[in-house]
Amino acid sequence: MKATADSISITPNRTTIKAGDTVTFTGRTKGLRIGSTVVLERYNGKNWVALKATTVVKKGSSYSLHTTLTTKGATKLRVTVGKTVSAPVTVTVQ
Repeated sequence: MKATADSISITPNRTTIKAGDTVTFTGRTKGLRIGSTVVLERYNGKNWVALKATTVVKKGSSYSLHTTLTTKGATKLRVTVGKTVSAPVTVTVQ
């Protein structure tokens, strides 16, 4: 039995962008295997939908991924690795 729960964090490099700009998300993981796939998800008001932005957990238990956001307004995003989910962050697209 594991003593600690798996976890993943997410931090955007900017929280306000112009439509079409790229946002970089970085974070650290705990208890997740190096090479595990990190998937960026967007909340559409009802469900979390996977975006095409993915990367893998690197040595040192960190990750970095980029995506371009075009829909104006507040966009709620999170990352997942299997069943491990980060807390959501909001990026405002102007």
